[in-house]
Amino acid sequence: MRYAYSLLRTCMTHGSQLRTTRRSLSTVTASGPTTPSEHFIFHPDFFSEREQKILLSASLEKLDAVESRDFRRRRKEYRSKHSAQGDLVALRLEDIFLPDEYYCFEEGHYDGVIRNYREMHVSSWPEGYPELPGILARLDPLHPDEPTQSHIIHLASDGEILPHVDNTEASGSWILGVSLGSTRLLRLESVEDASDVHDILVPSGSVYLQRDSIRYGYKHSILKDYSKFSYGQRLSIMLRDCR
Repeated sequence: MRYAYSLLRTCMTHGSQLRTTRRSLSTVTASGPTTPSEHFIFHPDFFSEREQKILLSASLEKLDAVESRDFRRRRKEYRSKHSAQGDLVALRLEDIFLPDEYYCFEEGHYDGVIRNYREMHVSSWPEGYPELPGILARLDPLHPDEPTQSHIIHLASDGEILPHVDNTEASGSWILGVSLGSTRLLRLESVEDASDVHDILVPSGSVYLQRDSIRYGYKHSILKDYSKFSYGQRLSIMLRDCR
């Protein structure tokens, strides 16, 4: 089943109601949307566990490669003492992440939106993952057929993305996000109506698409503190149309 969210009735995810607002979100089936104006589409379990492990491992390898020699040495020493590291079959998804202290997380983004994070733009992917091109190609039908740019954001266990609307001059009309690692809460807040707020759980392996009115009519954030969860690290792969 495909879950598509539009501003209609109730905020739902994985079939469970999260909160009710004056305007809210509803689900539709794989047969298609009930309205042509839905601008938030959510796939809660799009990637298999194996696909998630490959995406996460390749993304961490890209980020790790640009860090200092000292951090690369420390990670190598850690992996040499933990024999399961490098074995995707044996590792749990969350164990692909090393402890927070083995990464060089930035305390704050230049625009103040992201805290305790690593990020980079991606123009090519590591060659040591033969299944990776096919996994990434699965995303193609989920977004408009046009040139894209890719971006990785790695949040520390206490990392967060604060409420914001993306710069319209730096990004296009849609953005697609792949969630890997710890389950987090994605919050959408109307820029015109403070009571119009929607919370959506984004578990590992889920994919969402924001476009048009949702993209620029709502602030979005990834919360670090939600009472029902004990958070770990989270990595997202973001695709957007080129400007």
